[in-house]
Amino acid sequence: MDDSLLVDAGTGIELLNMEQMLAIRDVVITHAHIDHIIGLPLMLATIYDQHKEPINLYALPEVIEALEQHIFNWTIWPDYTCLPEERPIISLHKINVGDTLELQGKKIEALPANHPTPTVGYLVSDENTSFAFSGDSGINDVLWPILNDRKPDLLIIDVSFTDEVDELARLSGHLTPSHLADQLQQLEHHARIMITHLKPGFEDTIMQQCRKVLPDWQIDRLHHGDLITV
Repeated sequence: MDDSLLVDAGTGIELLNMEQMLAIRDVVITHAHIDHIIGLPLMLATIYDQHKEPINLYALPEVIEALEQHIFNWTIWPDYTCLPEERPIISLHKINVGDTLELQGKKIEALPANHPTPTVGYLVSDENTSFAFSGDSGINDVLWPILNDRKPDLLIIDVSFTDEVDELARLSGHLTPSHLADQLQQLEHHARIMITHLKPGFEDTIMQQCRKVLPDWQIDRLHHGDLITV
């Protein structure tokens, strides 16, 4: 985001070149599932001998604990929270749902999410515009009053499964197109909607179902490498 702020650190990091990785100053993580953190240790190893300023990472306490115990533990990966000794490349900071960070001229509010592991979404705003990212989340009725108050211009939301696997979506903490339609009934303004986290092989079906159940909404799919202006 604006070159120096990263939301989650998954496989998309492989699309960044060295200059882009070195520009990152702050990282906010939604949760500790591997597809949202796998790029972080690899990025730190890549930029280790060229970084000039430490990266600050913000996440729930449970996510920080998972990174410390299961990633930066000298078994899976070196502990970059203490390397190099004189000035570690990364610093980990705990946040809670409802906290608001002020980073690089933006306010970043941690939003509630509904997922099997502790998870947040994020609302990112400045004086001109705002967008919300649901993180991985299933049906989440506590989110919508917050969005009605903040009125983001763009909502990036997880719709992982087709309507045919409703039970699986509920158990795994993700949405289907019909779930999304039900949830959006609680949103009091028509934000632009971008769908993310679609299961591979089912992308076209998910988008077709989204547009069928939400004909009056502007709905697009988020692709790797997309540049979004809000």
